[in-house]
Amino acid sequence: MALIGAAALAGCGAGGPTSGAAITVGTRLDADQSVNRGLGAMPRSLDPTLSIDEPGQEVIDDLFEGLTTHDVEGRVVPGVASSWDVSPDGKTWIFHLRPSARWSNGDAVTAGDFVYAWRREVDPKTAAEYSQALAPIVNALAIATGKAPVESLGAEAVDAHTLRVSLNAPTPYLLALLSDNYMQPLDRAPIDRYGDAWTRPGHMVSDGPFVLTGLVVGDRITLARNPLYWDAAEVRPSEVTYYMLDDGEQLNRFLAGDLQYTSGFLSSQYAWLKTHLGREVRTGPYFGTVMLALNVLTPPFAGNRDLRLALTMAVDRKVLAEKLSQGLSPAAYSLMPPLPGYTVQNPPWAGWSDARRHAEARRLYAAAGYSAAHPLRVELDYPTDPTARDLFDALAAMWRINLGADVEPYNEEFRVLQQDEALHKSLFFWNAWVGDFPDPFTFLQLYESGFDQNYGGYSNPAFDALLGEAMRQPQRELRYRYFEQAEALLDRDSPYVALTYYATRHLVKPYLQGVQSNFQDRSLSRYMYVLEHEGR
Repeated sequence: MALIGAAALAGCGAGGPTSGAAITVGTRLDADQSVNRGLGAMPRSLDPTLSIDEPGQEVIDDLFEGLTTHDVEGRVVPGVASSWDVSPDGKTWIFHLRPSARWSNGDAVTAGDFVYAWRREVDPKTAAEYSQALAPIVNALAIATGKAPVESLGAEAVDAHTLRVSLNAPTPYLLALLSDNYMQPLDRAPIDRYGDAWTRPGHMVSDGPFVLTGLVVGDRITLARNPLYWDAAEVRPSEVTYYMLDDGEQLNRFLAGDLQYTSGFLSSQYAWLKTHLGREVRTGPYFGTVMLALNVLTPPFAGNRDLRLALTMAVDRKVLAEKLSQGLSPAAYSLMPPLPGYTVQNPPWAGWSDARRHAEARRLYAAAGYSAAHPLRVELDYPTDPTARDLFDALAAMWRINLGADVEPYNEEFRVLQQDEALHKSLFFWNAWVGDFPDPFTFLQLYESGFDQNYGGYSNPAFDALLGEAMRQPQRELRYRYFEQAEALLDRDSPYVALTYYATRHLVKPYLQGVQSNFQDRSLSRYMYVLEHEGR
């Protein structure tokens, strides 16, 4: 799935924490191969079909494995499928499953397990929020919208270890798509037996490098190495524990030696961290956009493009990028992050001076019917995170100074915010996005009519038509040109406010090996291992 991230742009506080003692690292494996990782929030679900957030993807990457997976550098590699064949027209794929692939209960992983899981994803009865991600597969969209039977999905178990997948059109990103959580196989027995409780320790049956052994909501998730995983001999960690902590708490626990890997750190402390921790600080490009969404179904944003555009033009992104994120996160003026071969669709005003841009924003604000005597008053909903308040206070100040608008930041628990967004109850809200696969569709689908995670309710037939045309193109160059036109149209309609592009940010102990920054920030625990060391 594309992943909704918790707020991780801004930091708070001055100076830096107290650094830990020096660490010396040997060359041999440590006797203790337990790995402790920080996680920014409690996953909404560990059900691969239902998970839609980044914390869930991190844990599911350890528990399950699809036809493909990722290597330590984030590249797509064979997973449960050892190989595959593709028809000349690119529309039929035959996947050959490893006979050695096993569920954690000892049963073989079969092609039928993939068929069951994918049908469950698109079945309207499941109410999976990301069922439309399977759109490239024949009949997936028709099934998800109740227009075709579940059995008509273009996925067929030829035999126990052979899966045939039929596509509507050539799909260049298919192998990357198959590595995501909603494409994982599922063992039907525990789901039938336990219902929603099948994801609890002792109930879950998984096929990945680890099994679920403990879960304390809001505190920690504990995994143990799965001895039946097909590549178990190459998995070194005996146990992996995820601790649910905000960035500030993760830093303190990291310095104390309680964590070996953090999911993030405070931007405001980046300079201090680089000075005191050096190579333990890991950063790099990340395929994600920090942004806000506007509910275009309800006043004041419904039918008021001038107001929406005024709000986005009034944001001083260079301040966010250079001051709040300390140069870690580049300024973003459009939805799509940089991608080789794709032309970033920055609007013309992105290159204007601040004075010219602010003046045009004020003109649009007035044209929308607002003034000092009649200011815009609206809440900006964002997930509870003490490290994020600086960002939202800064945004509120920009809108107040540059427009005279009264925008009040309001924090909600992450799950509550997601629920409010899905019900279209939020008017102005945090809607950061991380792409599942290296293709523009993973971002542009957010604004397709009827898409389950189109929380702002945007709908434009011309935009939908451009997306449809792009998806029918067999060549990447043609696909990208249609996607570029679609994004340019979207920018003119302004149903969102792009802020910055994401950057990966982790703290990694020098004795924890098998970690490498990558474009999609997929760091699987199966590749990690601990070297002998002194100090924490």
